[in-house]
Amino acid sequence: MTIIEVNKVKSQSYMGQLMKKLIRNHCCLGLLGFFAAHPDGRFSKLAVIHALDENENRLKIEKALEQMLEEGIVKTVCEKGITYYMLTREEAMRKLVINMALFDWRDWQMVLEHI
Repeated sequence: MTIIEVNKVKSQSYMGQLMKKLIRNHCCLGLLGFFAAHPDGRFSKLAVIHALDENENRLKIEKALEQMLEEGIVKTVCEKGITYYMLTREEAMRKLVINMALFDWRDWQMVLEHI
């Protein structure tokens, strides 16, 4: 196996693990959809929380946002003392998020059955 093949396998493995983590969390799916719909936008935490379904628990949304931040899916920028959240600029991750957001909850349930 060449170095390129090893890196490709590692990358696919990482993306697969990440996908499994995210699709099991309804709040993460909501955030993926939100950031996929606004890939070049920057939003305060409050704006992101209010953009998601009102029935979701605020704490769950904040936790999912923090998880996505730790995974490098979402980045933050601070301007004039305000923290803004935005989709990462890393191209492979952006494509993954935008493609993942095309599925709805029922589609993800079918994916989970086969993982």
